[in-house]
Amino acid sequence: MQVPPEPPALNHIEKTLADAYRKEIDQEENIWRSLPFFAATLALQLAALFQLIDRIPPPGSPAGAISVGIIALNAFTTLTALGFLAASISPAKFNYVAPEPELLTYAKGLIEDEEASRAPPAVAPINALIILKTALAEQYAIGAQHNRQINKRREKRRSIAGLATIASVFLTLLLVGSISIPYIQQHIWSHIVP
Repeated sequence: MQVPPEPPALNHIEKTLADAYRKEIDQEENIWRSLPFFAATLALQLAALFQLIDRIPPPGSPAGAISVGIIALNAFTTLTALGFLAASISPAKFNYVAPEPELLTYAKGLIEDEEASRAPPAVAPINALIILKTALAEQYAIGAQHNRQINKRREKRRSIAGLATIASVFLTLLLVGSISIPYIQQHIWSHIVP
């Protein structure tokens, strides 16, 4: 009896699923690459806030009340960014294909079974490559789907952290503006208008 040939569709789907699996594994590293951006942005904001803290108008004044409100919103958005950033890097258990030694042992067993199926009185010969590629394709499919769900959750959390960071930067700029208006009125405008 002749060993059945490998179907072309199996070769194609195994490669397609392997690529999808690798893509999801690579996506796991993207979250760590964005951390320096968040750290630098938050550090610049803190530096700006420490420079502005002495210039905040008295809390009883309208400008002071606005400044305190902006600082409170800024703290909220910064904490939101940090919280979602922490959630996006929290540990998650990715699915991986079987370890290499196990795959090698499995492949050797399949090769032995294929050779044994060719000897009489074999009922039906088997193709070790077909069985191995089918098993790998299944592992790739399960792993890619599982890992994609983790990556999507992380991506959503990182996006919320990014939006909160942008909001906190905007609030810092707004704080600069709210503090500058009384300063401009008091120090600059008085010199222009006699």
